[in-house]
Amino acid sequence: MESSAIEWQKFSHHLGLSDYEARVYVSLVMKGASEARKLSLRCGVPRTKVYATLKKLVERGLVFELPVEPRKFAPMSPAEAFEPHLLHFKEKTSESVISLVELEETMGVLEDAYKKAQSTIEPKKEEVWILEGQSEILGKIREMLARAEKKVTVLTTESGFVLFYKAFDKLLDKLFENGVNVQIGTSINSHNGSLVRELNYVCKVEHIDIGSPLLYLCVDDEISLLTKFDPSNESLESEKNHGVFCTSSTLCELFSLLLPKLAPATIKRIG
Repeated sequence: MESSAIEWQKFSHHLGLSDYEARVYVSLVMKGASEARKLSLRCGVPRTKVYATLKKLVERGLVFELPVEPRKFAPMSPAEAFEPHLLHFKEKTSESVISLVELEETMGVLEDAYKKAQSTIEPKKEEVWILEGQSEILGKIREMLARAEKKVTVLTTESGFVLFYKAFDKLLDKLFENGVNVQIGTSINSHNGSLVRELNYVCKVEHIDIGSPLLYLCVDDEISLLTKFDPSNESLESEKNHGVFCTSSTLCELFSLLLPKLAPATIKRIG
């Protein structure tokens, strides 16, 4: 079989020719006029089918019979034979492209209108997750710190600060190396002064009195975590604590309004 499988398959797909018709026509184009018997051997169309196939190609104006003996068949020029089809295909394709562009433009207008309407009809929905148990909370904090790119803010009590130091001191070193600005607000006293001195090399620790047993973490002003924990239990294994986690810059801003602010005037450094 000498005809190119790729070529006849293209003809079959694009021009509506049957498998046998495409094989026969491509073979005649590539090798020239041929007797039906030789053509059958060359293109792989069964001898019992080749005459019927040639007849259909003649009717479509793609092949003509030569006035010679033995009988031979020759192909019409592809440019002439398929010119009407190509013109129709171009017109159809052009219409399809125009329709596609118009459809995309219409969908864009509708999507903009939909978003505008939704913003005035419904309040914006935000995702909030409930965290239960110390291990789950600490795991989420570790994940948040690992994602930090610019800024980390921590507000917590003395007990929370000790717990945070125990769990994440090495990770804070890594954040410092990556150029992430870390600020911690906590109650600074003689009990945690040594820890503050250690962390002051990698982050800013300020004195702030937190009246409630909580730990608040905000990363890049986009994701936040607020947790309540047992102030008398600094164990990393405690499962009594609960918290909430959200990925919302709006909620980060609201949390910051409810909690004490870190400010240079309130700094009380140890050492």
